[in-house]
Amino acid sequence: MFILSFLFFLTAILYSSVGFGGGSTYLALLLIWGIPYQIFPVIALCCNIIVVSGNCFNYARSGNINIKLLIPYLISSIPFAFIGGSLQLNKDFFEILL
Repeated sequence: MFILSFLFFLTAILYSSVGFGGGSTYLALLLIWGIPYQIFPVIALCCNIIVVSGNCFNYARSGNINIKLLIPYLISSIPFAFIGGSLQLNKDFFEILL
């Protein structure tokens, strides 16, 4: 588990340096390590939120966020995130997608 934790940390550092969260890499690492498929979304989403929140804080602090441009994306992302989160995929199809 120490190696997996280190790889998660390394993923967070590398992805956050270019403004991303690293969600797909978290999922791949969890799959490789044999973590139960049902808890993938919880682990990957929590890690992704932590990394992206740090990036958002830095962008806001430096004044790079345009609120007028951001609002439509926020309004449309909430229902689509709910729809995407409610989709049920079987494990084999998920592994092919990943």
